[in-house]
Amino acid sequence: MTDQAKLMEEVEQMLSLGHDYVEVVATDFSGNLFGKRYPAHHLVEFAKYGLSLPRANFVLTKVAGDISEHTGMGYEDGDPDIAMGLVPGGMGVIGWGDRPRIQALITSTAEEDIPDPRRILKRVLNKFESLNLKPVVAFELEFTVFDAERTADGGLKDVVNPLTKASDRQGMLSVDRIDGFEDFVHEILENCASQGIDTSAICSEFAPGQFEINFTHYDDPLKAADLAQLYKRTVQAVGRKHGLIATFMAKPTLGQAGNGQHMHVSLVDETGKNIFDGGNQPTETLMHAIGGLQIGAKEAMLYWAPSVNSYRRFAHASCVPTGPTWAFDHRHVAFRIPPATGNAWRIENRIAGADANCYLTMAATLASMLVGIEEKIAPSEETKGAPDMDYDSLPLTIHDAIEATRSGNVIKPILGDDFTKLYVSHRVGELEAFDHWISPRELDWYL
Repeated sequence: MTDQAKLMEEVEQMLSLGHDYVEVVATDFSGNLFGKRYPAHHLVEFAKYGLSLPRANFVLTKVAGDISEHTGMGYEDGDPDIAMGLVPGGMGVIGWGDRPRIQALITSTAEEDIPDPRRILKRVLNKFESLNLKPVVAFELEFTVFDAERTADGGLKDVVNPLTKASDRQGMLSVDRIDGFEDFVHEILENCASQGIDTSAICSEFAPGQFEINFTHYDDPLKAADLAQLYKRTVQAVGRKHGLIATFMAKPTLGQAGNGQHMHVSLVDETGKNIFDGGNQPTETLMHAIGGLQIGAKEAMLYWAPSVNSYRRFAHASCVPTGPTWAFDHRHVAFRIPPATGNAWRIENRIAGADANCYLTMAATLASMLVGIEEKIAPSEETKGAPDMDYDSLPLTIHDAIEATRSGNVIKPILGDDFTKLYVSHRVGELEAFDHWISPRELDWYL
């Protein structure tokens, strides 16, 4: 059966469910999903002929602001359309609205059209394919829920645990806290299942209202990133239905744990063997991959920590690494080698925030690992004990990260000079738009 025939079969299966509408969605640079809602029968023509959306939608700010003076897309170029197509295997059903509807992922159909973050991850995966290697990956995404009603000054209110009727308390791996939010969590899981998002462990994290739902490993990083982005939308949409603000913001509350995006990666060869598996120890290739992550980390920070708020998460004694450290089974380092059972040797990248675009965090992670493997980069000494704050090895402000990505040359050749220039310009434009605002605190302090 041809790929087109498989896609048409998938469309027919979705239409047979009898839902009235389909939402077509893609992910922009900032990690937002955007798209349109159509009568469901349009899926047939989309499968046959594709569709078009405004190209500049990929490079708007987090709040959909036009920064075309930086990106050159939008007002500057006449806001042309970009050709899009359905992602095979990217259709599911979402049920948090008044009626269930189909959701279909779309992506740019032009190989060299750089605004689509999904295309950038595909660019990196093509490099691995040329070496007959396939990454096997899993995302872990933490999120925090707050009361939907904000305080009088616009602040966040701690969420009330429905079981105790009191503000939720911190408590790592507390099963009682999950009991309190069972209806909310269950509806998330139901919507994940109807979209083909395979979930595994569910746990409460350290901060009040903070949770994590893990995914299974995928031997298709594109699929894994697709589902991680759809999962973010699911959590936030179900949260609104339950009268909650559910956020993947990196640091929504100072003094409480932030939200991380951890990525687990192993590599298999054409025979299906995990090339990180050395039996009772990691292989030299795994150690070279860590070496690559270490030398690529400065340049990758802007993808792993893309906003002003992202850098509030990097603090002493917070289980958030501030340098490109590595160690065996150590949650305070950047690149952890978890305990391996069977052939499960892998690397866990613990730097990225949950706010970051999953396509780009994975692209930067895999690109760094590839450099280390190809150039046989030896890692530093293993970190022992709790690492100190490191203000030199990684950029810990958005301004320093922008410059590190602009001037870097470790992963830029893999991600592409064209994309890197556009992404840096996008980050600069959003930062300028963010700073063009006088806050209430500024008035309180300096009026």
